[in-house]
Amino acid sequence: MTNQWIRSIWFVPFPIKCLAAILTSTSISLIVGIMEYVPLAERAEHTYYYPFWYTLIISILISSAILLFLILPLSLFADNVLASRRMNRIVTKVIFAILTYLLLGVGSGVLFSIFVFKLDAFEYTGHYQYIVIMTFVFLLWQLGLSGLLSRGRDKNRSE
Repeated sequence: MTNQWIRSIWFVPFPIKCLAAILTSTSISLIVGIMEYVPLAERAEHTYYYPFWYTLIISILISSAILLFLILPLSLFADNVLASRRMNRIVTKVIFAILTYLLLGVGSGVLFSIFVFKLDAFEYTGHYQYIVIMTFVFLLWQLGLSGLLSRGRDKNRSE
C-alpha cells in the first residue's frame, strides 16, 4: 500500500464503517417506524396496528442484514476504487463519490432482488429506492464519523 492511498480522504477505517452501518440501520428504522406509526386517536375500529417497537425491531433487522451483507462489503470495494482515482478538484471527488455510491446502491438493490424475489427481480421496484437511500445515508454517516475522527486526531496533534 502506498502512503497516498492510506491518506486518501476516501479511506474510512473498518470500525467506522461498522459504526456507520449500525447508525444507518437505526436512523432509517426510526424514520420508517415514525412514518408507519398510527396514533391511538386515528386508529380504525377492528383493525390491528403494529406497535412502534415491533416496526422498529423488524426494520432494524432487515436494514442491518442489507447493510452488513450487501452494502458494507461492496463499499469496501467502492472505497478502493475511489482511492485509486487521481482527482485534483474537490467537485470532481464529490461527483465521483456520489456516482460510485449510486452504482453501489443500484447494484445492492439488484443483488437483493435476485436473492429475495428470484425470477421477479425487476417486477417490484420499491426496495431499490429504499436501498439507494440507505446507501447514501451510510455514506453520510461514514463521512461524518471520519470527519469527527480526523478532527479529534488533528486536535491531539496540535496539543
